[in-house]
Amino acid sequence: MQILVTGATGLIGTQLHNHLISNGHSLNILTTRTPWQTDDPQTRVFQWSPQNMQIDHRALEGVDAIINLAGAKINQRWTSKNKRSILTSRILSTRLLFEAVKQTRQKLHVINASAIGIYASDFQKQYFEEDTSFSFDFDGEVVRKWEEEAKQFEKLSCKITILRIGLVLSNKGGAFVPLSLPTRWGLGAWFGSGKQWQSWIHIDDLVGVIDYCLQNQLEGYVNATAPNPVRQRDLIQTIAKVIGSTQFLPGIPKFLMSLTMGKMHKLVYDSIYAKPERMLDSKYSYQFPKLYSCVEDLIVKNR
Repeated sequence: MQILVTGATGLIGTQLHNHLISNGHSLNILTTRTPWQTDDPQTRVFQWSPQNMQIDHRALEGVDAIINLAGAKINQRWTSKNKRSILTSRILSTRLLFEAVKQTRQKLHVINASAIGIYASDFQKQYFEEDTSFSFDFDGEVVRKWEEEAKQFEKLSCKITILRIGLVLSNKGGAFVPLSLPTRWGLGAWFGSGKQWQSWIHIDDLVGVIDYCLQNQLEGYVNATAPNPVRQRDLIQTIAKVIGSTQFLPGIPKFLMSLTMGKMHKLVYDSIYAKPERMLDSKYSYQFPKLYSCVEDLIVKNR
């Protein structure tokens, strides 16, 4: 299969690229980096500039599917400038892909990233893909507008899959590294009460979910999470248990994190229990369905 991938240099994109290549696929990569090339014969690199709505249309030649992961990181201080970048980087990149596909009149399978941040924070509710109790905070606004942009591909008779990605656990980046390092020294701590739900997923399973949706032409909304969310307190305690360290610090007060992180601090205090009903109904086989085996795998790989 010939696949166009955006965001291929990020945490998810890098591992996805390696996985797809190892499974015999050929990739076209769209990047804003110049120059950036690769010696891999299965990978071709093309330039684009979503900000200027410019794209090398050769990137779509012979393509069967698009996996769109492009977007500025959301875990940065939510200044006015950064908020514009977080939102427009997602909207403009998706819109540019739409316009490019529209010109070629190709009927592709488009897999577009999103996030469980679309759901409103709730300590009691379990969210499934059909739920519409959405967040109207900044992060919720971003993913709602991103999904609306991605849904435009339906006008082109394209198949569209929207992945609502949870907390990605990887030893190569993301949240796991800053959470596990202080825990090694007995300094691990949860945020607030620690009772907020964390809908997590091992990076290998996230790549597996993307590949499964690709191979099985799974359409619609998909909660890209593991089937067993945990309380944040349990996440920290599990990391400590696997490492073999003590955990004695109290929860970090919200006002303290608001001073250091600004409005972005809500990301670590929100509670979202997102159940991957679509993947479970589709009989996807998780490598790491439970947190302990996930953490154990990441800790062992990091030694």
